[in-house]
Amino acid sequence: MEIMTQTMYNEEVKTIVDQAEHFVAKMLTEQLSEHFHFHNLPHTLAVRDAALRLCDHLDVNDADRETLALAALFHDTGYARVYQGHEEASIRIAREFLQAHEYPQEKTEKVLACIAATVPDRQPVNLVESIIKDADLSNLAREDYMTGLANLRYEWQHFLGHQYNDPEWYELNHQFLKNYQFFTLAARELFGEQHRANQKHLKELARQSKGETDGISGNKGAQMMFKTALRNHIDLSNLADNKANIMLSVNALIITIAMPLAASYVKTNNYLLVPMISLLATCLTSMVFATLATRPIKMTGLSAPELIKSGKANLFFFGNFYGMSFDEYKKGMGQVLSRPEILDEAIMRDLFFLGRSLGKKYSRLRICYNIFMAGISFTVVVFGICYAIFIA
Repeated sequence: MEIMTQTMYNEEVKTIVDQAEHFVAKMLTEQLSEHFHFHNLPHTLAVRDAALRLCDHLDVNDADRETLALAALFHDTGYARVYQGHEEASIRIAREFLQAHEYPQEKTEKVLACIAATVPDRQPVNLVESIIKDADLSNLAREDYMTGLANLRYEWQHFLGHQYNDPEWYELNHQFLKNYQFFTLAARELFGEQHRANQKHLKELARQSKGETDGISGNKGAQMMFKTALRNHIDLSNLADNKANIMLSVNALIITIAMPLAASYVKTNNYLLVPMISLLATCLTSMVFATLATRPIKMTGLSAPELIKSGKANLFFFGNFYGMSFDEYKKGMGQVLSRPEILDEAIMRDLFFLGRSLGKKYSRLRICYNIFMAGISFTVVVFGICYAIFIA
């Protein structure tokens, strides 16, 4: 008697959701072919679990929880009948089941509307439909997303005849993940981080499958090297300017102090004329090359739109934009930042021209120091020779 009572009790408390799960599990297990690698029972149960998880975070009432659980369980049952347009078949199967179990008509319509909301291009009109949409695509934010993606690729090839090579497949799904946004705040909070990680991974796979490199923006090692090189170039440029300033100061002191003093002795000591001319020529020539080493380059302050679009103008250098209006600069910078390849080229162009400018600066500075060293040495020798001749 006790066993019979317990059995009757279990049948009484068995909910419509439990009965639906048993029905759907049996149906999908027995009626789906072996080629359903993605739209199968595990996927259906995962969608149901995701929907209930979102309900917990959104504090959904029991009636709506039941609606979502039933809709999630039936939303892909139509695949047992047809592949394309399976949502209509799923609605028919759900209606037949719910009517057979004398489920209230008003509640049935809510479940069917929820299933209809899973059509890809249909926008949800209420919270329940938003939740089922997010739950249906919660696989986009799963850690095993790539496994599911491979299974979906197999299904599309087998049932629809869609053939994709790796670049096409990865790019197609990367764009889908990039453009898709979850409808509920709870889904964005729960699934957002993994969703972005999967999107980033797909982007990398798409680039690799096309034989493209990550570029500077996607390579931390390259970024570090460019930062170090730019910093070193700037430090070397400051060092060159300091050396040039030293030469300018020394030669200016010689011309303004030593030359007038030496000139006062030339009248009585004619042998000083040649050394003085040699020293003056040395100082003037050294100052010319020191000035050339520190002289700013010619800048127009303008960059043609076609040069910006082709990546041949570097808007990160003030000399290329100080003559532009803010709207022109903003539009040009938007073009640069919207295309990673142009941004990479701008970074390389900046380093290249900075390095070339630095090379010219040090070349002229070397000439300046060589002239000063040779000129001073020559002046001392000439002075010695002239003095010896004068004494003799």
